Amino acid sequence: MKRISPVQYAAVGLILLSLLMYYVYYNQTGNFNSPIIEFEFVKNQQDVKNIFVENNEIKHDIVKGVKNQNIVDYAYMFFYSSLLFFAFRKLSVFEKKKIYYLGIAFSIIALISDIFENIQLFQISDLLLNKTGFSKPVNILYIITRLKWLSLAFAFIILSVHYYNYKLLGKLFALISTLPLLSVLTLIFSGNSDNSFYTIFTSFIMLDFVILMIWIFIPHKNNKENINFYNSVKNTL
Repeated sequence: MKRISPVQYAAVGLILLSLLMYYVYYNQTGNFNSPIIEFEFVKNQQDVKNIFVENNEIKHDIVKGVKNQNIVDYAYMFFYSSLLFFAFRKLSVFEKKKIYYLGIAFSIIALISDIFENIQLFQISDLLLNKTGFSKPVNILYIITRLKWLSLAFAFIILSVHYYNYKLLGKLFALISTLPLLSVLTLIFSGNSDNSFYTIFTSFIMLDFVILMIWIFIPHKNNKENINFYNSVKNTL
């Protein structure tokens, strides 16, 4: 018999929290198109004002909607880091490769970075509403946000090592898992930095989470062994 494992519970929780993130923003603004990713990647005070200020008036509903999303994000970050943590732990036991411990480390770094990222986002929002300067938290946010997202990109590169051991679907998932880091390398070599990069990069990260959640619910077989992420339960009947 098979029983749902912690990594699969984390995936289900992440899906539900993703829906909740959309709901709380829509409930406040009547719009699903949240600027939360754009907010995370701001470089200066003017970038923040471009998001939340129009005709010298603060868009209070947008600020409130994003703050509500940040509250939900404290649970969201726990579930996505748990998804990665338990996946890497399972793989480290099954394949006995130390590289997966590095994946666990990147998962923890992403979680810690996300906690401090949210603190800065709340602080910036409050200072904006109070019409006070907020260049210091923006500068801190600039570093922490990139640390979080790059940690996730490296975690998925490590997952690609696992995917590659399997046939066509595994090879495809391995390729998709390299896309976030490849997009960063493309940016570095091209030197062409604009807001579209962050949209593409974060979309690749989200896609990698989706394929991981698909992968952990499907038993797989390579040329040597079988692997599935379920917990086994002995049938005592």
